[in-house]
Amino acid sequence: MARCPKIPMQEPQEFTRGEIGILVYLHFNSDSVTSGDLSESLSVSTGRVATALKGLEKKGFIIRRTDLSDKRRVNVLITEAGRKLVLDKHQIGIEKMAKALRKLDEEEAIEFVRLVKKVIA
Repeated sequence: MARCPKIPMQEPQEFTRGEIGILVYLHFNSDSVTSGDLSESLSVSTGRVATALKGLEKKGFIIRRTDLSDKRRVNVLITEAGRKLVLDKHQIGIEKMAKALRKLDEEEAIEFVRLVKKVIA
């Protein structure tokens, strides 16, 4: 039986998955949404979203603003620092994937692409 390769230790995470998910959503989908919109779109509880937003706001990656047309509504907006973080993490992910794919020969790469297409179709 083949043994699984060891996964190298990673540096401690400074963000929760929920925080990163919110930043990615704001960056790629919408600049301004409510916490309820985030909860629904990301399929997480409003409590989890509230906790993540608190952490992101403290770190300077989002701001919350009261909607001028409806004072009951609070919009969540990504900051430039938040955008930069998303783009940096995205680039790191691309580089890691490229490094991993360089280990495949041409036949394996073709098979990999075929399988990924099948999975995401």
